Amino acid sequence: MAVLPSPVLHSPVLRPAVPNPADGGYYRYRGRRKPEAAAVQTEQLRQLLKEDRQRISFNASSMRALSVRLNQHVAQALCDGLKMTGLAKAAGLSRWAVRTIGLSSDDLAPSGLTAEQQLALISGLKSELAELEESKAALEGRRLKLLAAARRLGTMDDYELAALSGLPSEAIRKMTWGLAPDPGLIPA
Repeated sequence: MAVLPSPVLHSPVLRPAVPNPADGGYYRYRGRRKPEAAAVQTEQLRQLLKEDRQRISFNASSMRALSVRLNQHVAQALCDGLKMTGLAKAAGLSRWAVRTIGLSSDDLAPSGLTAEQQLALISGLKSELAELEESKAALEGRRLKLLAAARRLGTMDDYELAALSGLPSEAIRKMTWGLAPDPGLIPA
């Protein structure tokens, strides 16, 4: 008995799943459209705002840790007998703040460091803290310019900007009102 080919498999209506180019198979264009400039800028703004939020957060946590170390060293210096006015000058704090720091630390033992060593250590911590404050101000200024550029572009609403920047939406509106975006932040 002879096996006849199935009429469904060789039907002219059904074609194989993968066309054969030698038979004049079908060509499908697999390219993509160029994304619009506004969409590209929006995505870049999203990424930059996320990065700035992370940097500002890291900066804030570093400042907290450095402030705690500075306070500990000021309290230790007071315990070791240094004068309040010298400590206030070295730490860049008021005498009242130095006194408050000293009163909050009760159970300290003498460290054995000289007065010059302690003042140098406190001055170094103060300068590190000042550098962190400067970088924080620069990051917040850049974030403000990015928010102004995003609001000017108009592709993101204030609530999305609030989520990306970590600021309340009302504050974003107030901060960016009338502020011109920096054209050098986002490449066109």
